Amino acid sequence: MNIIVFVKATLDRNAPLDPDEIHPGNRDDKADVMTNNYDKHAIEAALRIVEGKGEGKVTVVCLGSEMADKVVKEAIAMGCHEAIRIDNSNEKITHFFQVAKILAAAAKKIGNYDLLLFGMQSYDFGTATMAPMVSEFLDLPVACWVEKISFDGGKVKVDKIIEGGTRTVELELPAVLSIASTGDYEEPRYTSVRRIMLASKTVVPIWQVNELEVQVSEPSVKFDEIEVPPARTEKCIIIKDADIPDMVSTLVTKLKEKGLNIGAYK
Repeated sequence: MNIIVFVKATLDRNAPLDPDEIHPGNRDDKADVMTNNYDKHAIEAALRIVEGKGEGKVTVVCLGSEMADKVVKEAIAMGCHEAIRIDNSNEKITHFFQVAKILAAAAKKIGNYDLLLFGMQSYDFGTATMAPMVSEFLDLPVACWVEKISFDGGKVKVDKIIEGGTRTVELELPAVLSIASTGDYEEPRYTSVRRIMLASKTVVPIWQVNELEVQVSEPSVKFDEIEVPPARTEKCIIIKDADIPDMVSTLVTKLKEKGLNIGAYK
């Protein structure tokens, strides 16, 4: 069982906040960079699968500058067998569509994989779109927000979160999964100081974007700006000191005044 886990280097939520910036911290300062917390659940899932089967390999891949070396080395310390950093120092590619094309090309170059795993979303933008986009570029089945994984021959069976519960689905291998922060992989493992020290000495292969032979065109959708939404002006109305029919009547009247559709209550 060969598994590729894609991880992202995000800014530490505890980094100093600049009021003129969207996010805290500085991407060019290693102290402010951390592993996207949600990706650790994907690492945990991959390691448990390989450990359970008694064979296989977990390869972690990260698109980022040299500041992301600490991210891939943390994955090595957790138990991943190999790590690759795709250098983003010159291109500084951050748009989701472009990143997905690069990660899909990296998966093709690595080859011989059974699963591609992602965290359910990133800590910074949180769009939860990377797994579906990569699956589309590779023409692979995908399941998102996965809490439980099992195998049956050449298929993977997963329990995925849906509104109000979970749904069990089967996918042909190879497949793409995004791992939820709940369920079987809710608690990523800690690592020892010894493993951290050994991982710090690991020489991580660095790939260049142009080596992947992927055309990274300008995205058609761009962020113009991100701003705080206006404060809500509605006030909470507390209805009390009345019997239930009177309270219901008052509530319905207030809802009608707001122009809300209240169905059978006319």
